[in-house]
Amino acid sequence: MTRIKFSNKDIEPDEVFMDSKNLPGFERGRFEGRLEFPISSETLDYLKIVLVLVFGLFIYRLYDLQVTSGDILKTRAEANHLKILPLWPERGRILDRRGEVLAGNNSAFRLVLDSSELSDDGKKTLVDKLLPHDSEQILVEISFKKDNIIIADSANWQTLEAIRREYRDLPLRIELFSSRFYPLGDAGAHLVGYLGKLLAKESAKVNSLEIDKLTGRSGAENIYENYLAGRIGSKLTEVDSVGGTFSEVVEKLPEAGDDVYLSIDADLQKKVYEEIKTFADDRGFRGGGAVLLDPTDGEVLSLVSYPGFDPNILTKGSPKKNIDYYLTSSSKPLFNRAISGLYSSGSIIKPLYAIAALEEGIITPEKEILSTGKLIVPNPFDPDQPSIFLDWKAHGWVDMRHAIAISSNVYFYTIGGGFGDVKGLGVTKLREWLSKFGFGEKTNIDLEGERGGFIPSPEWKAETQKEDPIWRVGDTYNLSIGQGNFQTTPVQMAVFAATIANGGKIMEPRILKEIKSGDRVIDSGKSTVRKSVNISTENLEVVREGMNLSSKIGTAQALANIDLKIAAKTGTAQIGVEKKNVNSWFIGYFPYDNPKIAMAVVLEGGSSSNLVGATAATRQIIEWILVYRPDLLK
Repeated sequence: MTRIKFSNKDIEPDEVFMDSKNLPGFERGRFEGRLEFPISSETLDYLKIVLVLVFGLFIYRLYDLQVTSGDILKTRAEANHLKILPLWPERGRILDRRGEVLAGNNSAFRLVLDSSELSDDGKKTLVDKLLPHDSEQILVEISFKKDNIIIADSANWQTLEAIRREYRDLPLRIELFSSRFYPLGDAGAHLVGYLGKLLAKESAKVNSLEIDKLTGRSGAENIYENYLAGRIGSKLTEVDSVGGTFSEVVEKLPEAGDDVYLSIDADLQKKVYEEIKTFADDRGFRGGGAVLLDPTDGEVLSLVSYPGFDPNILTKGSPKKNIDYYLTSSSKPLFNRAISGLYSSGSIIKPLYAIAALEEGIITPEKEILSTGKLIVPNPFDPDQPSIFLDWKAHGWVDMRHAIAISSNVYFYTIGGGFGDVKGLGVTKLREWLSKFGFGEKTNIDLEGERGGFIPSPEWKAETQKEDPIWRVGDTYNLSIGQGNFQTTPVQMAVFAATIANGGKIMEPRILKEIKSGDRVIDSGKSTVRKSVNISTENLEVVREGMNLSSKIGTAQALANIDLKIAAKTGTAQIGVEKKNVNSWFIGYFPYDNPKIAMAVVLEGGSSSNLVGATAATRQIIEWILVYRPDLLK
């Protein structure tokens, strides 16, 4: 067998187990250079060079951190901190039934002072330095604002950036946000509403990101806030002591709000407001309101209250003098007369009592009652001092249709409180029928602040009128013609007119048409019949004919030459102790044979000589509809 020859540097297996101590004459140097190899001097030189370079770089970096950049890094380490800032969502728009914008958004910038680490005195000092002429207004918010004070806003970024640079030592930053605008201004104010900042008690209930948000304060902005608001996002931002941003990371993207479509027609809304304003200003009324709705489903086509306010001013929060006027004016421009104003109805309530008298068998449509201009009730205690209840003129003999048309007080005194051979409904039945038609209750319109009106009763008088607690026939007579303490709202009267038009269904009025998320409809306004009044067709038609006659030869004959068949009823409610002022009313519906619009108009606090203000305003509105929006009648 051939023996394999190994290199003299190789170690053979038997040498691994060799015990050098047990072998005599063992040559200890035989393994030299075979178990380990010496490092050459050239290799050591290379290693030294590498170590020197690494050490040199370390020394340079240490010098840079400690000397060259030391102050910068020290300041950043001390002053920089992370803040979670809001990403504001795009608020949903409010639009009319045809897609015209009633409340929209414009992109704008605002200058924000970060006051999170400042005392109130420190905040005041900074605000005084920035805006000494307006600091008092801004400081109102400081007591409950935890972080941010909005100093100014502008569509021009350069303007705010110039301010920020001028005060670069202050913790200021510029934010992009959506600025709300309202194209209708005063005309849509009570309907669309406005935005406002959170109140102190509200701020305590939200997280810190939402403390600066604007929320719906009235109108659709308030009622549909949950749809319109969207969802706030957030970003993690590294900022220095003067508001500079080093880096930021989006944590959560904002979600835009949904678009809310109202049943309102924007052009009609503007026209109705214009006419109410014109007649109130020109004819000496304090203000007024109007509601137009579809009697078939309760959709509100227009809802107006005058005087109004500019929601652009309230949402922006300035000018301060305008806001002070809104808050303190005796004309109460913030008050929504259309749904919250309580008025004596005057004669517009007479069609209801006519229905009640027919349904209760008190009188027939053809029976005539004599009006000599007054009704005299004998006084059993003093025959020389009878009670006299006036008509507004002597009408002669009138039946029900003509009594409605010409608004005979004597006729309705008789069927309401009784006289001669007519028993009359009496206060109990009058109150019962008022309740059947929904008076004394809210209509449940989808707006905040509605009031339900008031129906007086003998019990109420006994409790509240201590100087004369007894309910007398005169109280019933007053109730029979809409005078006295019976109170109602324009929206209630519009619903009443709609109930006559649609055959007895009391609809819940609504301003919502639908809500959309993108192109998808996520909610719709629902047609709701709150309750129904059981009225015979024959009796209802008598009352309708009387209202139509009113527009031809009666108190609403200012509408006579309009090319449209109309059911109408006017009213004049005397107000004040001396009865020198009146509320002028109109209710009605049209077209007569296929009703598409029911309406109520009131002008408040005018001269007693001005009896047709509401009817004259109505004429202008109807004529405009016939020319510009005839589609609303189809």
